[in-house]
Amino acid sequence: MCKNITQVIPYPPNTTTIDCEIFHKVLRNVHMMKFELEQESWMLEGACSSMDSDLFFPIGSSMKAMKQIAEAKAVCNECSVKLDCLEYAISTNQDSGVWGGATEDERKTIRREYRKTGKLVNY
Repeated sequence: MCKNITQVIPYPPNTTTIDCEIFHKVLRNVHMMKFELEQESWMLEGACSSMDSDLFFPIGSSMKAMKQIAEAKAVCNECSVKLDCLEYAISTNQDSGVWGGATEDERKTIRREYRKTGKLVNY
């Protein structure tokens, strides 16, 4: 196992060696981040990708929030990755916002069925 890695990274300035453990932790995190980004590349295809994300995160249950939810769902209903989005929200326990055309409360119900079957049933 390595003790020090010389001249691996240019930051912080004037540093020529870094601890092996730190290097491997950073490298592992970079690999994990790359994996997560690759897995979520569908997000770039979402109908919401160029929209203001505030639309999909209404606050409260006022009439204004209900209108906002309806608008967000309308965007989701036209989206080519709607099911990918919903599955992501269910599998990563997203607890706020509209994901895949479903609100927090709707996802709770869907999540219960998903845990039983592993599939997005009746959606």
